[in-house]
Amino acid sequence: MTTDSTEIAVLRMWTELGLHADSADDDFFEAGGQSLTLVRFLARVQEAYGVELPVDRLFDADLTVAAAARLITEAQLAMTDDDELAAVLATVEGLSDDELAALLAEAD
Repeated sequence: MTTDSTEIAVLRMWTELGLHADSADDDFFEAGGQSLTLVRFLARVQEAYGVELPVDRLFDADLTVAAAARLITEAQLAMTDDDELAAVLATVEGLSDDELAALLAEAD
């Protein structure tokens, strides 16, 4: 089951590109993806998230929905300024469990 919002977005992108995927464990190429489809997916990721995924990492292992979502998250974190990240972490650490749960519920 796909519960991460980035996984859900990747799965939606793949489906819109005509791939037959319905879970986080589905592999891009087994779902019908080809090199041109991969280029189109990368363009959608760039548009939606403002990040470029490292093409070489896409071929290191199975390119599943979950793996693609992790790569997007890693690319976003790599672009984040250290001071900005420290400020966000300080804010999160200052939240109660209830406040954190409410914030996470809003994100979904």
